[in-house]
Parts: sequence; structure tokens; C-alpha cells
Amino acid sequence: MNGGLLKVTCAVVVSTVIGWILYIGRPVLVPIAFGVIATYVVLGIANLFQRVPYIGSKLPVGIRCAIAIALMVVAIYVSIGLLISDRDPLLALAPKYQATLLALVGKIAAVLQAQTEPTWESIRRDMLARVNLQSIVTAALASLSGLIVTIFVVALYTAFLLAEHARFRRRLAQIADNPAAMHVVAVVNEINAKIGMYLALKALLGVIVGLLSWVCMRVVGLELAELWAVLIAILNFVPYIGSVVAVAFPTLIAALQFGQWNEVLLVFASLSVLNFVVGNLVDPYLMGESLNLSPILILVSVAIWSSIWGVAGAFLAVPITVSLVIGFSSFESTRPLAMLLTSKD
Repeated sequence: MNGGLLKVTCAVVVSTVIGWILYIGRPVLVPIAFGVIATYVVLGIANLFQRVPYIGSKLPVGIRCAIAIALMVVAIYVSIGLLISDRDPLLALAPKYQATLLALVGKIAAVLQAQTEPTWESIRRDMLARVNLQSIVTAALASLSGLIVTIFVVALYTAFLLAEHARFRRRLAQIADNPAAMHVVAVVNEINAKIGMYLALKALLGVIVGLLSWVCMRVVGLELAELWAVLIAILNFVPYIGSVVAVAFPTLIAALQFGQWNEVLLVFASLSVLNFVVGNLVDPYLMGESLNLSPILILVSVAIWSSIWGVAGAFLAVPITVSLVIGFSSFESTRPLAMLLTSKD
């Protein structure tokens, strides 16, 4: 076996083993990963506060971090409060949505001239009548308690990581006299800066998109607009796919609520324009080319991490990929791989 083939074989074996460990260890690793992400968000927001004119540079790091933590706690508290408060109204609306769904299917059948087919009534009765939206909503809301526990665990990890952050930086400074150690310190600082800024700006954009989406849905009269706005803000963290779901889901809810195409098209058009403007104009303007990731790489990374860690992997895909690309680009032997993964020529 020649050297090149041996390296490829070793890389495949190591990647398979790492993927298997990540998959079986996801109950433990996912909360830790989210704790790391939350830590980056806090530090990124704290760095953004430093740019506030007049007072930003005068605020100590501890106070800026405390303000960032307070903002995150308020955002999480409001989001969970909306999920809990909208539970009963959503359950009450489920039968209405189910009836509207059956009516819409009937209209579509009439347009297609399929309502007179001998098998149509049996299909509608045996299949569509079994779509119990109330039970689906109940099951989804039942997982809310598990979500709260997970948030609590992530908060604990975040607290410990923030406590260790300053100590870790001091340790890095102590070993910075060694040239090799200085290179590692530079790589770690670059990863921290880019991921922290990316997540902080994504959180800010999520809030903006959520608020603007709420305005659009309230103007149309969509029920439980606050709940859908929170979900849209969260989906903003998932590249490309999140925007599609953020438009498709409220559009489906509008179809179930109104049963008329005018309101449905208005919801679809307003949210599509909003996500297009934010995703193609505001997001690139704020982010610039700091991440420098190929779009196909982002989609592939979302697919891979989703297959390993489920929905959580979709949210963690970009930060993990950015860390890998920065790490690859920092060493001569792996720099060609980093060049393949970036969007620059």
C-alpha cells in the first residue's frame, strides 16, 4: 500500500470513528456544544457593546458580559413564556385548522375535477380524517418540558465556560513565549473572534427578522403571530433551509386559518421579501466576507451535522465548520483543504 492510499484510508477510518462517537454521544455532546455556542454569543455581544459610541470602550468586560447575559435571559424567558401562554389557544385552534385542511383538500379536488372519482371519498375519509392536528400539537407541546430542562443544562455549561474563559486566556498568555504556542494562541483567538461576531450578529438579525415578521403577520391578522415570530427568529440561525421553513410554516398556518388565497399569498409574499432582503442584503453587509464559506459547503455541513445530531446539528453546523476551516487554514499541511472549502478564488 503506497503512502497516499494509506493516508486516505486512515482519514476515512478516523472520520468514521469520530462520526460514530459524535452520534452515540449526542445526549451529552449536544448540550455541551450549545453551551459553547451560548458562551460565544455572550462574548460576541459584549464585544459589540464595546463599539457603542462614548460609553462602550469605558465599560469593563465584566459589565458588558453581564448585560449580554441579561439580554439572553430576557429573550429566553420571553420565548418560553410565549410558548407556554400560547399552548391552550393553539390546542383550541387545532380542530378549526383540521376542518379548514379538509375543506382546502376538497377545493383542490374540485379544481382538479377529482371529487367525482369513486375512490375520492374513501381516500378523504380514511386518510385525511385521520390527520389529527390536535394530537400532533399536543405531542409537540409536551416536549416543551424537555426543552426547558435542556436549556437549564446548557445554562449551567455556559456559566462554567464563562467562568473559565478569563482563566483560559491567562494560561494562553503564559505560554505565548513559545513560537509554536504563539501560533496556537493566534488560531484560537481568530476562531473566537469570528465565531463570536458571527453568532452575535446572527442573534441580532434573528431579533430583527422576528420583530418584522411579527408586524407582517399581525397586519394580515394571522393568529398567534408572536409564537410564529419566535420560531422565525430561531430558524434564522439555520442557513438557507431555515429561511425556507420560516416562510413555508406561517404560510401553511395562514392557509389553515383563512382558507382564502389572498391572505395566504400576502403572508407568503411579505415573509419571502423580508427574508430575501435580510438574507441577501443585510446579512452580507453585516457579515462581510469574514466567514468566507462556500454556499455548497454550508448546505453539505448542515446536511451532515443534521444527520449526526438531528435538528441541533443544523444550528451548530456553521460554527463548527468555521472552526474547522480556520484550523485548516492555519497549518501548512491542511491549507489546500481550507482553500477548497472557502468561497474566494
